[in-house]
Amino acid sequence: MPPTDFYGSNFTKAAGAFVTEHDDLAGDTRRILDAIAALGDFAGTDDTAKTFRQGYSTALKKVSTYVNALSDVYPEIAERLAGMRTTFDVANWAVIESLPKVSDPPKFSESDGKLKP
Repeated sequence: MPPTDFYGSNFTKAAGAFVTEHDDLAGDTRRILDAIAALGDFAGTDDTAKTFRQGYSTALKKVSTYVNALSDVYPEIAERLAGMRTTFDVANWAVIESLPKVSDPPKFSESDGKLKP
């Protein structure tokens, strides 16, 4: 399995993508449903049309429920990703703090410019 590099900024980018998707999903869905509604009563008035309208009405309710559920979840995911970034940054500092300390280097006397074996 290839190594995976994680950076705190990855969480921020992913959170931003979920916020954007939330906005896009709501807008796109509204445009599609408005375009269908603008078609008017395109199914007609016979029995087949009535059956179609019943099925379409049921499907429209399901789509609305599904899209609204997704739309509600996206901001929560973005918020959790932002929290993960904070946790990730804190964890990185905890690891850095726990690394062994390097002592001060030894002090050498002033060089006279001559190499001595």
